Amino acid sequence: VGQMGYRVGDEQVGTHIRSLPVFQVAGQFSRDGYLATLASQGVSPAAFEEERRAALQVEELQAGVLESAFFTPAEFRRFITLEGERREVSVAMLDVSLVSDDVQVGEDDLKQFYESNPGRFESVESVALDFVEARAADLPAATEPSEADLRAIYDENPGRFRTEEQRRARHILIAVDQDRNEAAAAALAAQIKERLTAGEDFAALARELSNDAGSAPSGGDLGWAGRGTFVEAFENALFGLSAGEISEPVKTEFGYHLIQLTELRPGAEKSFEQVRDQLAEEARSTSVQDAFYALTEKMDDAALENPESLQAVAAASGLPVKHIDSFTRAGGGPFGSNRAVINAAFSAALIEGGENSPIVEIEDGHVVFLRVTEHRPVKLRPFDEVREEVEALVRAERAAGLVAERGNALLDRVRAGGDLAALAAAERANFRGPQVVSRVSQDLPEDVVSAVFRAPRPQGEGNVYGGVQMADGGFAVFAVHKVTSGRPDDIPRDQRDARKNILARQAGVAEVTALAVDLRNSASVVIAPGLLEQPTF
Repeated sequence: VGQMGYRVGDEQVGTHIRSLPVFQVAGQFSRDGYLATLASQGVSPAAFEEERRAALQVEELQAGVLESAFFTPAEFRRFITLEGERREVSVAMLDVSLVSDDVQVGEDDLKQFYESNPGRFESVESVALDFVEARAADLPAATEPSEADLRAIYDENPGRFRTEEQRRARHILIAVDQDRNEAAAAALAAQIKERLTAGEDFAALARELSNDAGSAPSGGDLGWAGRGTFVEAFENALFGLSAGEISEPVKTEFGYHLIQLTELRPGAEKSFEQVRDQLAEEARSTSVQDAFYALTEKMDDAALENPESLQAVAAASGLPVKHIDSFTRAGGGPFGSNRAVINAAFSAALIEGGENSPIVEIEDGHVVFLRVTEHRPVKLRPFDEVREEVEALVRAERAAGLVAERGNALLDRVRAGGDLAALAAAERANFRGPQVVSRVSQDLPEDVVSAVFRAPRPQGEGNVYGGVQMADGGFAVFAVHKVTSGRPDDIPRDQRDARKNILARQAGVAEVTALAVDLRNSASVVIAPGLLEQPTF
């Protein structure tokens, strides 16, 4: 991405990170929360910021492709001509019930179909499961924490309830780059400072002149920030300003900044009384979580030490062993389609080894231990078991063939000059028409509408005839009498503009997808065949 000219500066990365809700407290960025969250995930700030920089570069590339996509007027007129097309048609539909009495099926036919289509009569792989589940929400209420416990928690976390001073600022960045050397940038920053001193609006100048693409559209606004957010020179200048004051040009690695402090939010410390209820609720929650963790650890040990059944797990937890008679690779029972449960239930350890599962986390505060009591692999069901199903399929297939023969014969007679309405009546077909249909008409079956619009346009005064087998096995014979093209003028301008924007967006998405495919094809990274399709247990 960087080779394509997409760059994301530190200011833009910082603005993005400060906007992430996960790092905010009461709607404002918290540096302490930011560092603590990254530390809990084992990620350094430098690594996270580089990952975010790369992600923003990719987003800029995608946005650039999407925003540059367009749909030409000629293409749009062609689209409207086709999308808005209307066709006048008559249709005769023959239902399979017309030939149901003519279908003859023998026992040998059924057995031959059964033997020729074994995949259609296989059973679904399934297992019978015993399981013991535990939920934190089902544990007894935690003991009420004492006043001394709450006071100790408060005293042990002196910085937690103290908010640091926050400052909101605007800035104008004059970048030093290939088009502007340092001397030129310093001179321009000094000129802008003079204009600001003379009374010109800071936000307006930021929108006009700032090279920070992330903040310039909002008048240079950087939002609320505490110490440690910006580079040292910028931060020192910002925290040396009074509300409303504008700095002298400040040099950083990005160029020269003019900074205006717009608002100041002093730091404050909450008293124990102000946070007591919060501490009590947290203590109760921690107590329940600790109890749940201890319980699941005990269950996990019992499952490992007694692999022959879940009775030891039930005894250790005081929870019952429950049962599901049929659980498939699509899921089932109380677990729905939870992938962790499916992977565990169909793992080799449980099916072949006959073991208990280790702890399986369904969601936070909800775990389960599984044991397969019976495995039913995929197998061909006996003919006697599926005979009625086989007969229904054979009859439907033969009825569709018979009705197609009658439909094609009807189509031949119509093409030879016969009247479609009269011939349809003689065949006891459902006749409709003439009627005007669009590509999205609901009056006719979807497969009939598709066939009608695939047919060529009538030439002169003649009709175009066609036939199609319908999804329900029936057969439709149709005549296209007239075609009227769609007209852009029939659509209000606001709707035309909206459709054109949608089409341009779709074209952009297609271009982004094509770019991704091209990059992948030209990359030197090789993914082993089948690697991503391997099941996980």
